[in-house]
Amino acid sequence: MMMSKIKALLLDLDGTLLDIDMELFIPAYIRLLAPYFSSICGAEEFAVHLMGSTRVMIENGDPALTNETVFFQDFCRRLQQPVDSVYPVFEQFYEQEFPRLRHWSRPRPGARPLVETARRRGLKLVLATNPLFPLSAVAHRLEWAGLSAEQFDLITTVENSHFCKPRPEYFLEIAGAIGCRPQECLMAGNDVQEDLGAARAGMATFLVEGMILHRGSGEPQCTYRGTLQDLARLVNEL
Repeated sequence: MMMSKIKALLLDLDGTLLDIDMELFIPAYIRLLAPYFSSICGAEEFAVHLMGSTRVMIENGDPALTNETVFFQDFCRRLQQPVDSVYPVFEQFYEQEFPRLRHWSRPRPGARPLVETARRRGLKLVLATNPLFPLSAVAHRLEWAGLSAEQFDLITTVENSHFCKPRPEYFLEIAGAIGCRPQECLMAGNDVQEDLGAARAGMATFLVEGMILHRGSGEPQCTYRGTLQDLARLVNEL
């Protein structure tokens, strides 16, 4: 693939632009959220329901349903609670408690210069974080990374996405939303299974080193590989 054809840069967030270990962060997130539902179920039961509904959302293939709709339909069924009483609880949590999780993360050197280089070069810039969280939670994590939502042309969130990584449909939906062909997009991230899945949609891929996640075996197959600084140099050559 000729880099001169690239018109859009898709960037993962967690482990790519933000130094964060999700295997530690997610349990801490659940521990902080569970008390908000203590009148309905215990902490362990809540965790089972939350992760179960998240899995249903990840596996959804219905293009008529947003991730948010899929999650709340399943989660509210499990809790036997109406969505009108559950949704505001999540909103309150993300506004009041979620920022307390900041100490689990730190900015990744090179993230901000990369974003600034991409914008200077006129690329369409997408924050292609797996859309499991609402925009409010993504905006917080962007701030932790030293970035802002305003720097991106599109941010994939639970509200505006119909698929999750690594489904090809997730990446194709992004391409359609920004008016680019998949062949004009470069997806960069640290997760071999999730981010490099963009290749199945026809996109070029860049495996970001430093916090690589690889749940399989064998050498990862990607178009490019290197640090955030390497990616910034590649983008600057466009």
